[in-house]
Amino acid sequence: MTTREIAMGLAHARPFDSWVITPVHESGRSAVTWNETASMPLILENLRRHAEIASVGRQRFSGSLAQKNTLWLEYRNFMRQALSNFQAAMSVPNRSSCLLYYYAMLNFAKAELLTVRPVDVQGAVHHGLSFSPGRQGKSIAGDSPTVRKGVFPWLYEHRTGHPLPIGTKLPIKRLVPQIPQVGSQSFDMGWGEERPRGFHHVVVTDSRQSWPVMLLHEDDLPTGITAKLLNRHFERVVKCDNWRDVFAISRRVVNFSAYQARKTAPRLPDGSPDMDGALDLTWQMKDILAPRDIAFHEGTLCPSLYDSRLFPMPPSLARYAVTYYASSLVRYKPSVFDSQLFPEQALLFDAIARECALPMLLDTFSALEGDAQLFVDGSTLRV
Repeated sequence: MTTREIAMGLAHARPFDSWVITPVHESGRSAVTWNETASMPLILENLRRHAEIASVGRQRFSGSLAQKNTLWLEYRNFMRQALSNFQAAMSVPNRSSCLLYYYAMLNFAKAELLTVRPVDVQGAVHHGLSFSPGRQGKSIAGDSPTVRKGVFPWLYEHRTGHPLPIGTKLPIKRLVPQIPQVGSQSFDMGWGEERPRGFHHVVVTDSRQSWPVMLLHEDDLPTGITAKLLNRHFERVVKCDNWRDVFAISRRVVNFSAYQARKTAPRLPDGSPDMDGALDLTWQMKDILAPRDIAFHEGTLCPSLYDSRLFPMPPSLARYAVTYYASSLVRYKPSVFDSQLFPEQALLFDAIARECALPMLLDTFSALEGDAQLFVDGSTLRV
């Protein structure tokens, strides 16, 4: 127990006798582990299976064989269009590629939504976002894409479980800090560093029950509605004496706080730990959780878009909305990216094009596969 923990009067953690380091993922989904680093060629090749192999693409749909084949026709062509745009974008330098990346993501989104909104996404559909660059001034800080009926609010509801009201404004200076990959560029814009932060996560057990424990860096502790949601399901406790061994943390890393779940999952009838039940306790905070970005962490704590009210905005959807916004500027107002007049804006959107491409591809891959996709190269293991 540290002096600070004593001063705070924290409760002691429940004692446990075993533990498993466990990545966080959606309840009801399994996790697929790849023993290599994520790369665009690898993921593009696996997505191509969805476009070209009937047994892969058709399994997403229910109904008669004729009904499945009808949807499979639409699905494979959404995928082919998306893959073509994405591969073309990879050869375009700087922010200009955002236009192609956006149309790739639009078609990937239609393919994803085809299982839940088959009628809506076939034929002419609206982007679901609108922005008028003609009204845009020198600074982009005041810009806010507006939610319209169409793909984006459908995708938002499908991924978060929350409806997104038509007419909602999405301030760009709030969206950008929700993207972990462009934290330094967001800081240079004066919008602060990235808000999503990785955390460590284990499931611990004793003779009767299991429960999750999180380890957050003290610089990353949430505030506002995000902290309220965290504290509803987890309580801050004194770190156990062997916490570095439990979480596989080097002695070179300091200043962590431990949080244990307020509830526990009883052991299964055969006496084994209920790992799924314990993970479900963490997933109760799904509105502020996102998959990990690097193998050093097991999950990402993603704050609400607003501190005062809950507005889930996971990085996957922030990347999508910002890429749409960038595509509008690329088409209609490229002067805002002038590197002599607006160097911070130019560098920000160069970074969005460069750094968000692979994560956006991973977002789609996980969504279409239906399982969490974990890439763990052996060199990334912590201890």
